[in-house]
Amino acid sequence: MSLKNDFYFFIEDGDSLTSIKNKLANRNILLPSIIDLTFFLSGKDEFLRKGEYKINSTDNLLLIFYKLFFGKINFRSFYIPEGAVLSSYLSKEEIKNFCLFKGFEKCELEGLFHPNTYFYELGDDINILLNKAFSRQIEIATSNFNDINLLLPLKNIKELITVASILEKESCLEERQIISGVIYNRLKKEMKLQIDSTVIYGIKDFDGDLKKKDLKRNTPFNSYTNFGLPPHPIASASEGSIYAAANPSKHNFLYFVSKGNCEHYFSKNYNEHLDAIKKYQLN
Repeated sequence: MSLKNDFYFFIEDGDSLTSIKNKLANRNILLPSIIDLTFFLSGKDEFLRKGEYKINSTDNLLLIFYKLFFGKINFRSFYIPEGAVLSSYLSKEEIKNFCLFKGFEKCELEGLFHPNTYFYELGDDINILLNKAFSRQIEIATSNFNDINLLLPLKNIKELITVASILEKESCLEERQIISGVIYNRLKKEMKLQIDSTVIYGIKDFDGDLKKKDLKRNTPFNSYTNFGLPPHPIASASEGSIYAAANPSKHNFLYFVSKGNCEHYFSKNYNEHLDAIKKYQLN
């Protein structure tokens, strides 16, 4: 047996062991007759696992037999990245169908799928897979929301995930609780958040270059022109970000500026913040 490339084949309803052996024979994979007896004696010739099988170019006959005998089908993967916007991994049609599947009147799903890798079989309903990611995110957010300090100005888990999504876009894990504290300090003082990632989310077809004029754009997500949190999350938030949103560090910082390499300089007043901008941004 010599295979140049990996290939996939399917076991469908009605397929017999003989028909499967014929499919493999067409690929120059000739399974010995002894496997017929093995399948017959075990009864597995009547209960072949339906699905997609992957045969690697490096597989030998024993390994191919093993995959068939134990039903080792090929699982595909679906990846939801941390900090990703919904439209980067789902189409408009898939979003609409999931809302219909859940019976949502208002179809706002940004940030509500837990970022992770999910495995599925070919032919599975994508709504079932997405519901796992959705349920997991709601479970994590609910657990953290139930444990938050009553002094935090959050009304529901949607607002918690919104804060978490901002943290996901603005910081690395080590500083998220500090930045979380900055967000709540500003909210309590009724200051505008003035966070770039919220502005960017509100700009359709953003080209990667945030300009001064963008900070004046009138969108619901512009935290330079609007008070309070954005209307909903701006990205997929990891469990670490949700935890940080529910457990902010206690401090008096009101400003932060990037120093590069996922580090920020934190300031308690505007003059100090201006100095930090000159030092770490303008230079």
